[in-house]
Amino acid sequence: MNPYGKTLSALSFAIMTISMPTAQAAQGQANPRPLDEWSYQALYQQGGIRAETLLNTKAIGAQGNVVGTIENIILDEENQIVTLIAEVGGMWESGDRHVSIPWGETELGQEGVRIPVREDNVEDYNLFNDEYVDDAYIFKGDLEKSTQVESDVMTGPRIWKITDIIDDFASLGKDTGVGYITDALFTRDGVMQAIVVKPSSAEFGNGPYAYPFYGHPDDWQPGAMHYELSYPRESLSDMPAFDYEKYDSSWNS
Repeated sequence: MNPYGKTLSALSFAIMTISMPTAQAAQGQANPRPLDEWSYQALYQQGGIRAETLLNTKAIGAQGNVVGTIENIILDEENQIVTLIAEVGGMWESGDRHVSIPWGETELGQEGVRIPVREDNVEDYNLFNDEYVDDAYIFKGDLEKSTQVESDVMTGPRIWKITDIIDDFASLGKDTGVGYITDALFTRDGVMQAIVVKPSSAEFGNGPYAYPFYGHPDDWQPGAMHYELSYPRESLSDMPAFDYEKYDSSWNS
């Protein structure tokens, strides 16, 4: 049983509502959001899951052995993790392949992410049969490119993947580069709360800095040229660096 659960609790939702101002308009809005109501304290106290930790962590099979690695995280329009993409099967006769495991069937443990995939049921988790990641959302391309496509699966307008935003360029407005998104923070139930940005120069501080994620589809679209921070430039100078040592991430692989 997953110690954290898979359904966003009323308490977590209430804390998120207090900590994060309600989304007001789409990306590029005329009136930037204030940052004076944003605090790291709720993130530190609630803790959660880091995308950087979850990606490339070990996938532990039903028999407790390592069967592969987690390669991507698929989210829905409410920014809730719905499935994990893993590469598995190096020790099986079927060879390496990518599978899609529903979030509710995973369990986060100290040794990695436990998944119910075995050699005899791997077809049940076929990437192309997933309700979130199916033929309607995947561009398969030529057969010789199938491995590359599976590894970085393309999703539809209401479904997106965490690799769409990790390493994305963060900017103020359309011209001022701030830095790069190096991490994302989730509640223990798998709802994305914040992005973590590493500044590109000392002009924007030393960082890293965590910003609230209002998310897809309100403020950002997968495939955008950059992630636009909708804040007054002067407010960034008052941001404290995000301290991972204070972030209660009790799950680490």
